Formats: sequence, structure tokens, C-alpha cells
Amino acid sequence: MALMKKIIFTTLVLQSLTALAGTNDPLYNKQWALENSAQVILKNISDLERVQVKGLPGVDINWVDTKEIKTEKKELIVAVLDSGLDLEHPDLKDRIWYNEKLCAGATNAANRPCYGYNYLDNNTILTDDVGHGTHVAGLIAANRNNSTGIAGAADSRIKIMPLKVINSSVNGFVYNGKVITDVIADAMTFAVKNGAEVINLSLGWPKLVDLAKVRQAFDYAEQNNVIVIAASGNNNKDLPTFPCSYENVICVGAIDNRGDLTDFTNHGSKVDVVAPGESIISTYPRALESRVLRIKNYETKRGSSQAAPYVTAALANLKLLHPGLTNDQVRSLLFRSVKKLAKESSSRFVKFGSLDMKALLELASKEEEKAFVNPLMKGLTEVKFNAGDRRFAFNLELKNLSNIDYKGLVCLRSGSKAIELDQNCVSVENIQAKKSLSFPVSGLIQDLAGDSHILLTVQIDDRTYTTSLVFSRNLNNDAALISQSLGQASFDDMAVISGDRRLSRMTRVFDKHRQIAFPEYFYQEKLKQTENASVVSLLTSEGGKFTVKTITLPKVNKVLSIHRQDINMDGKLDYFIYTLSNKKDELQFYILDEKLNPLFKENSTWSMTLSTFEGLPIDGGMEKFEWIKVKNPTLGNVLVPSIYRSYTMPEADNSKQISERVIGAMSHQFYLNPKVTDKKVEIELRVVDSVKMMAALRKEMGILGTFDTKSVYLLKPFPQTMEESRNGVIRSLIVVDEDGIGQLHQATISLEGNNFSKLSSLSTEKAVDQSLIYPIIDSKNGNVTDEAIFTTLLNRATAEFLVKNDHEIGSIQHLNEDWENPVIALTATFAENGAKTYLVESRSSLTVLRDNGKKASLPIYRDSSFPGQSFSETITPILSEGRPGVYINSTLIYGERLYSMVDTENNGFIRPLSLSIGIPSGCVPLLPETLADKTQYNYVFLCTSPSKEITLKFLPMSHL
Repeated sequence: MALMKKIIFTTLVLQSLTALAGTNDPLYNKQWALENSAQVILKNISDLERVQVKGLPGVDINWVDTKEIKTEKKELIVAVLDSGLDLEHPDLKDRIWYNEKLCAGATNAANRPCYGYNYLDNNTILTDDVGHGTHVAGLIAANRNNSTGIAGAADSRIKIMPLKVINSSVNGFVYNGKVITDVIADAMTFAVKNGAEVINLSLGWPKLVDLAKVRQAFDYAEQNNVIVIAASGNNNKDLPTFPCSYENVICVGAIDNRGDLTDFTNHGSKVDVVAPGESIISTYPRALESRVLRIKNYETKRGSSQAAPYVTAALANLKLLHPGLTNDQVRSLLFRSVKKLAKESSSRFVKFGSLDMKALLELASKEEEKAFVNPLMKGLTEVKFNAGDRRFAFNLELKNLSNIDYKGLVCLRSGSKAIELDQNCVSVENIQAKKSLSFPVSGLIQDLAGDSHILLTVQIDDRTYTTSLVFSRNLNNDAALISQSLGQASFDDMAVISGDRRLSRMTRVFDKHRQIAFPEYFYQEKLKQTENASVVSLLTSEGGKFTVKTITLPKVNKVLSIHRQDINMDGKLDYFIYTLSNKKDELQFYILDEKLNPLFKENSTWSMTLSTFEGLPIDGGMEKFEWIKVKNPTLGNVLVPSIYRSYTMPEADNSKQISERVIGAMSHQFYLNPKVTDKKVEIELRVVDSVKMMAALRKEMGILGTFDTKSVYLLKPFPQTMEESRNGVIRSLIVVDEDGIGQLHQATISLEGNNFSKLSSLSTEKAVDQSLIYPIIDSKNGNVTDEAIFTTLLNRATAEFLVKNDHEIGSIQHLNEDWENPVIALTATFAENGAKTYLVESRSSLTVLRDNGKKASLPIYRDSSFPGQSFSETITPILSEGRPGVYINSTLIYGERLYSMVDTENNGFIRPLSLSIGIPSGCVPLLPETLADKTQYNYVFLCTSPSKEITLKFLPMSHL
């Protein structure tokens, strides 16, 4: 009898799904995702240009209307955790969940979660001030009423439970003192407890806030048979964002109207399926303006956020028509019913394929014919190998999602010759239905100079799965690791290790030209601070060994930075300590000699009243100012900071003549001039390009008389070489402008009588006054050269680089990326035997560009899946055996790994296995440093042992 009912139900379902159900909703013809009839969408290819992209008929979700199919369930609840919902939107009328048990007849219903809940502000106000949540909800459940707007993909018996977890004010991962993932965890728990059977999360977060509470909430949903669907993220990467990297979450990427993976979608084996996510029209809050579509109450958006709701709708329909399906059965049906992607590559693919709603529902009505085994790859990202024997081993879990036992052959294949697997194929005797088997994999690293990102292919019967593995060195007992003990130092004041968080509390002492052989750091120990004194602990090298020294200062609010420079020009590097005063009204500078004694005795503390000029520019851990020599009647010749900034000219450097006065804020080369009084040394703000100096410059350049039409102005200085920094001179570009036509001159400027020790003419047809100026590093010695790079972003995707030498600004290079991968910045430029190598950062890649025009790119991993935040791997220029490259810390995004990209001579631009490093236990990574050899950087770790001994560890960046 049961079999007969199954056959009858199956026949009814199949008959109901034989044809695509039409709808006359006014905007349905724009919904290519539901029915692709070759609609044209617009795609941006530049800042100002859009092209028409004609769709391929049939590239859609193969949507079907299930309203005629009878089921024992009256409704099914889908929780949408997002930015809220416009509850009064006409196209969502009667599609919002109502908590009848709690609210029907209640006198205080307005204060109860009757239609959802706002977990950000702990109230029932669900107003969507972003638009994201309403857009997502409409894709799932907009009414198919032939009169209003669009058609939702889910059955009319599907109801939306809106749970607000983001809003327009969320601009970080803490809101009202609560971590946002904790907010999401509370919302998920509410959804499960109040009857939701499907949860949609069109958002994500990086590893930094992937905390225990939110993981427990996902486990709770799984235990209660609630299926969770999440968007993959839009950073064009093949490594996980959260929660997509959970095995119990269905991760959804995006395709366009031709069936191709969109340029922005995340991809790889962590993405289960894809659905339409380009130019998607849906409902929009009535209070917000439609900026793209320009149709009130509706908007067009793009992203994996738009793709996930289609899968959510399909699975909601599935569970509505087939009550009692387990989550594993839902996954099995989804993964087995997908369509193969139209186009994949070795670098951009997904685990299964593209959503096919009709095939999904038809498959659910059929009996299983054979077992379906799913290799669980989401948690399999990093594999460590031993540096000594180069061996590695890990377990691959195989999950049987079917009701049939599995027996067969499992084969593995590496996509790189750099590793060798011990076994290629293994016969699996039995994986019981709904059970897992841990499959051991082992092998050997054959080539440490090979790339550390390696594709592994798993073959199970007729199905092939590919995943990207990252191999890294296990540094425990690594013979190449150099350790220096610091004894029983205070580790808690130096660093934090808490779960996955590994953060240094130490700050690098600035030594721009790396004039000392070993790096120095400073920090403050809590127990050493007193009411009247601030104590700075200085980690420094003495006699080749690291030690901690103490610097005692009068009470300050904060030590902002410490710089090494030969302040009194006696050939020895001094300490220039930059602080904010205890009352926060002054900037104070403490100048100590190399032995930490006051350099100028009672005149060693300099003060500067805090003003809108602000302080020393320090950006991204870099010293962004120059040093210039001033002659002081008391202190003698001293080097002081010189800063190029827009600000009003000091009266001492201006003119008394009204016709010559410089009025208002303009860009000048300022310097901090110490004035010794009876009581203290006060900083006087002065400029290099004073009215007097500029008059002398015009005279030198032959510009005479008031009526001369030529004007002269000083541009931002070039990066100082070590010699220029020691001598306190600045090289700047002088522009002589006549009727908009500029002539370029280079001047080496000092404050000694307004002399220009060098003034040479430079030729160029390019406007360089708006360009950014970057140094060029000599890869043979690691020093800043006297050349420089002018960088201009011509548009979103094109950057221009011009080399300045003594005679000209020329040697133009261009980097052209596409609109989806905009250029961000020039990371570094290296020179070797006259040839230049540029390292350029874009949104999703790091490109090495050479003089001959050849280039190579490797992916950069970012995470912008959560509103208001964008996390990136940190990128620092390095030299590895004299070869240019970058050091990358990926721990904010994923894993416990550091790695480097190096432009190797034989293997090209790669991420060498030898430089892919697993962070040792008990260690915090610091930025890479040179020691005695400036052409060889080292990984640096601050470590603590169970016995509380503190060590600094160095690993040379040798790429073999």
C-alpha cells in the first residue's frame, strides 16, 4: 500500500512538473533567473561603460510552480537573517510569518516577536534601512499574483521569518557591545526554536569573528534538521569565508545569464552549487530610492547574496512537498540534481554544479538507485609537512549521504609534480548508509621550490571532485629556525594568544634604512607603570643577543612611535621617541643617545602644542616623512622631521609685503624647528619653501620681475636615500608653469642659505603633479636608490608607472586589469642591473610586472562579505635571496599560515613550498625583518614555552 501511494504521488509530481509555469507579474520578463529567454543584461566594463550581455536560453534555475501539488504541510517557514524587511511591501503581502501561538489575541503583541525580531537592538522593529533583506526575501517569496512586481521562486505556502542582524549603522563586528556573530547565533537559535525549517544567510564573516557561539548555533540547527543556505561571498577567491566553510552549510556562488561564474563570486570546492547572481531584480523597501532599476519598490542587485535565495526557495519547496527529509537527504538530492557548469577552469570551479529546481523535485520522487558519497572538503585547507623528511599526512572524510551502503574505488591525483602521493587508488570495502569513513592520505614533498597551492582531485565512481590544498612547513624542530632566548620576559605584555587570535602588542622601532643589523621593538609592561612615570620596555640586540632594556619617561598618555636616526649627526644612531602628553595637549619628543641617555642633557625633551597640523605621518607601519638638517644655536646641527602637507604657511616664513604673501592652506614642505628657551625646548613649525627661498629659486631659474607669467611650485619630495637622510637634504620636483605648460626640474634642497646643490631639467610630456611617488629598492643591497616611481591611476583598472632618473621621467609601464579587479596600489618596485620589477596590488590579485612588459599574477585573498568591513591578507614587500617578492599573513582570513610570493629566476612568480609556514604553537608572527644581510628577509616569531621562557625565532626566507 505504501509503495502504491509513493507511485501515485510520484506520478502526480512528475505530471505537475512537465511544463514551466508562466506568470503575468509585470516584471517577470526581467527575471532571467526564473526563465532565461535570452534577455539582455547590462554589465560594467569600465567606470563609464556598460555592455549588453545577451543571455543563453535555458540558463536559469529551471523554475517550476508547485502550487497545484498537494502536501500535508500547510506552510513552511524560511528564516531570513539579514537587514530586516519592509513588512508592508505590496509584493510580500501575506508572505510574512506570524507567531500565532505567542501573539494571537495578546494585548501587548506590539512588544512581542510576532513577525520576526531585531536582534541588533533587541526589539520588534524590522525596518529595512539597507534594502538587502527585502531584496533577498522577495527572491524567495514575492507573490505570483499577475498584478504586482516580480514572482518569487518559492511556493505560496512558504512564509518568511525576518530576523534583523545587520543595519546601515553596522560598520564593524561589534554592535552595542555585542559581537555580530553572537547576534547571528541568537537569531539562528530563535529561528530553530520557532519552527523555521530553512535558514537563508546572504552574508558572511572572516575567521577573526568565527567564534564558538556561532558555531554552536549552526550545530544546533543541524541537530534539529534545519537546513542552512549561505552566500559564498564576492571576493573571487577559492578559500573559505564563514559560514560557507562549514560542512553543514550549503554554500552558493553566482553565475551570469550565460551560465558562467561571475567575475566576483567566490569559487572552488568550498562552494557547493551556483545560482543566478548577476543583474537580479527583486523587491526593495518603499522608503528607499531605486538607484539602478529606477522603479519604485524594486531594485536590481548582483552578488552571491542574490544567488543563495534561489537555492533557499528550491529547498523550501522540496521540504514542503517531502516532509520528513533529513538534512543529509536534502543535500544528496540537491548535489545529485545540479546541472554541469557551462564553463570551468582549473582555477575557477565549484564542487557540484548549477541549481536545477525541476530536476531536484523530480529526483526527490524517485527511489535511490545507488549510494552517493560526498568527500567533505570544506575543512580541508591546510596540510603541514615536516621540514626534515618532507612527509605529510591528513585524513579525507567521506560521507555517505544515501540510504544505501557504498563499496567501490576511491582515487586521488595531485595537480603538481611538487608532491607525490603514497597511494593513488584505494578500494573501499564499505561505507554504511548515512555514515562517514576517514580516508588516510599521505605523501612526500618532492620540490620545495614548487608552488605551495596544489590541486587535489578525488575520483569516486563516475564523479570527480577537485579541491585546492595549501601545504606549509611544520616549524617544530625545524633545523633552519634560529632561536634567541629573552629569558623570563613578560609575554602577556608583549603579545596575545587566545584561541585563533595571535596578536603582537609590540611596536617596531622605525629604522627606515635598516641601518642597524637587528630589529628593535618597544612595548609597555603594565606592572612597571607608575602614577608619575611611563616606562617603555625596549627589545634590542646587544652583542648579537636580544635583551630587554627600560626607558623611563615622565608620565605620557601614549608612546606613539620610536625612530632611530643620527639626530646630532655624530655618526651614531640615536632614539627619537614620539609621544602624546599626559594631558593630550602636546606632542612631546624625547631624544636619547644610543645608550638611552638624554642626548642634549636638559634640552632633550621637545614639546609641540597640539593643533590641526596634527603630528608625524605614520601610515601602515611606515615612516612617511623625511629628515632635514637645521642649525640650532644651542644644539648645533640636528636632524628634524620634515613633512609635506597642506597647511597655512608660518608667519616666520611668509612675507610682510601684501603682494608676496601666501594666503590660506597650501601644500608645503614643513619641518619641526626646535627653539631652546630658559624653561624648555619648544617646536616651532616652519617651511622649507618659504617666500624668501622661493624668490631665490625663481631668481636661480631666470624668472625675474613681478610681471613674469611663469609660476614656480614645489612638489612632494622623492624618497630619501640613506645618504640623503644622514645629511638632512631633500630632493624635490620643481614645476615651472607657464600658461598651463609645465617644465620639470629636480632640486636637492637644504636649509643652509637656501642653496640648491643640484638643479637639473627633466623631460616628460606627462603631468606628474598629481602622481604618487614611490621609492625603488636596489635588490642587490636592499637600499633605496636615487630613482623614483611616479604612479597614476588612469582609471579604475589601469595604472601607469613612470621612472624618474637624473635626466628624465620616462620608461612608461602600464598595468591593465578588468573592471572587477581594480588596481589598488603599487606595493613595491625593485631594480637590478637597471631593469625594474613592479609589484602591484589589485582587488583579487598581486601582479609582478617587468620592464619587458611580461607579467604574472597570483590571487590575493580578501573578505568583504560583511557590511562595512573588508579584511585582507597583509602584504609586505621583501627580498628572498635578492629576488623581489611579498610576505603575506593570511591569519585574519583563514588558517594558521604565513607565506610569500617570490619572482624566482627559474620557476616564475610562485608561492614556494619552502616559504609556506605553519605558525608554531605558542608563537605570534611579527613582520619579516632583515638581519645583517639586507637582501635576505626572515620570518620572525615571538614565542613562549610552557615554562614561560620567551624566545625570538627567525627563519631565513630561502626559496631554494
